[in-house]
Amino acid sequence: MIYIDKGEVNSIVLTLTEVSTLSNPYYLFVFENEMDTTDAPILFTTADISTWKERFNMFLLDEPVDVTLVKGQYRYSVYESTIPPTSIQDTTGIVIEEGRMVVSGAIQNSIYD
Repeated sequence: MIYIDKGEVNSIVLTLTEVSTLSNPYYLFVFENEMDTTDAPILFTTADISTWKERFNMFLLDEPVDVTLVKGQYRYSVYESTIPPTSIQDTTGIVIEEGRMVVSGAIQNSIYD
């Protein structure tokens, strides 16, 4: 599970290398809000900053600089690519990891406020 605090730089730590089919891949994260399925999926990509990629992969997400998220629960999917991806079409099309993400913190205009 991924935990994100609004208005902060967050570390996302996953084990993607062990399931990747490409050598030295780029990763695309797709976030889908579980409470508002009419929202378009949010795409996010950034460099893997882990120094031990064979053990874990680490990414930084600066909310709301990189993406703006509404407080709540999301489904996430991770795709791999040989080039820096800007869409799912730029990837292999295979989900290498999926799970849930929780976004918390003080915010206005949330269904939870």
